[in-house]
Amino acid sequence: MRPPFTSRDAEKTMDSEHGQQKPGRWVDAGPLEAREPGHIQVVNIGGLKVLVANVDGELLAVADTCTHEDASLATGSLKGDQIKCPLHGSRFCLRTGRALDEPAEVDLECFATRVVNDRVQLFLAE
Repeated sequence: MRPPFTSRDAEKTMDSEHGQQKPGRWVDAGPLEAREPGHIQVVNIGGLKVLVANVDGELLAVADTCTHEDASLATGSLKGDQIKCPLHGSRFCLRTGRALDEPAEVDLECFATRVVNDRVQLFLAE
């Protein structure tokens, strides 16, 4: 029996300054494929490609495009909660989106995740 997935919805859907829910909506991103830790899937939401990674049973989601040279991060290497760009080796934290080393200097957009009826949902802030 596999453990239940945890989601990143609470802190990423809240406005920390005002303590209220951010305006936005949950959208269906398709069937859950990242069932095993270390697995990555890419979903397309209206032209926006989002990388969803299973990090020790927790689904983390960030924009799939490296902020340095527009490479797909899904073809990079995943180690813990970090993804390494296959093009120039920039690493990003999947929890925060932070660019950890050069040449990338701009952070990735992060998305809250949840699983409903075996389907991935992402929170898109407005």
